[in-house]
Amino acid sequence: MATLQEINQHFDLNELERQLQTVLTFQDPVGYMQSNINWEIDKEDLDDTPELGQLTQIMAADLSANKMYGPWNPFQKFLNWFSRNRTAKKVKNGLCGIADEIQRLIDEEAELKKLLEAALLAIAAGIGIGAINPVLLTILVGILATMILKGVSSVCGF
Repeated sequence: MATLQEINQHFDLNELERQLQTVLTFQDPVGYMQSNINWEIDKEDLDDTPELGQLTQIMAADLSANKMYGPWNPFQKFLNWFSRNRTAKKVKNGLCGIADEIQRLIDEEAELKKLLEAALLAIAAGIGIGAINPVLLTILVGILATMILKGVSSVCGF
């Protein structure tokens, strides 16, 4: 099991905190993920290559369909994508496993770095610190931002 000291040695928490703050400022986790994951290069890290080509089509279809049928919720497509992608599902399950702690930190308005530390410890405990790569970190920041913006229960489904 990874310790906080190992997390600090392996990851630049100040940079992750800056990225999370940017996502929260713009309230756009989907845009953050789109601009930080190069789907062609990073698809090996996502272990779900058949779904990646369809992601852009799904997002485009959501935009055009919702213009005709009603308001568009950008968080819904983000949450739906998590249910189809195994890597994202691992991250989501790890974070939902500590949902109470994350909710407590959000309620206490804790520093974003504390949220990131708790999240990274949970993910490292689940898959190992060596398995955490840049794509996984991008997904982690996106999920945390969604939890902060839309609530932990809306991400975890309870």
